[in-house]
Amino acid sequence: MNVEKQIKLSFHGVDILNVQFIAESILDKNVNVDIIIKPKVFYPVNSPLEFKIIFDTQLKANGFFELKLNAVGHFSISNDVDEETQKKFINTNAPAIMFPYVRSFITTFTSNLGNVTGPLTIPPHFFSGQLEELTENSLPKP
Repeated sequence: MNVEKQIKLSFHGVDILNVQFIAESILDKNVNVDIIIKPKVFYPVNSPLEFKIIFDTQLKANGFFELKLNAVGHFSISNDVDEETQKKFINTNAPAIMFPYVRSFITTFTSNLGNVTGPLTIPPHFFSGQLEELTENSLPKP
C-alpha cells in the first residue's frame, strides 16, 4: 500500500470557543437526543489561501438537557487547486476532517457529567452541499 501526504488541503486544528450546558434532570436512556450540526465557512479577507469552518452544534433532549457549542477549524489550501476541487475541500472534506474533534469533545464532556447524561457519542455524519458563508461580524466570539 502506498500512502501519500495530502498537501493541497492543510488542517491546523480546532478551537472550542463556547460551551453552554443546561441540565433539567437526569437523562432517561430511552429518550431521543436531537442533534443539530450546522457547519459554516469564513474566508479571512487578508489571507486568501486560508478558511475557517465553524460548527454550531446543539444536542437537546426536551425536559432533560441542552448542550450548545461553537467550534472553529482552521484550514489552508494551496494556490494550485482548481475551483471545483477547492469547493469540494471546503464544503465536504474540511467539515469531515473537523467533525471527529467535535464529536470527541462532546463524548469527553458528557462523560464527565456523571449520571446527568452519561457519555454521549454522536453518530457519524456526512457533509454535502454548499456551506453558508459568514462575515467578520457574524463569527462566534471566544
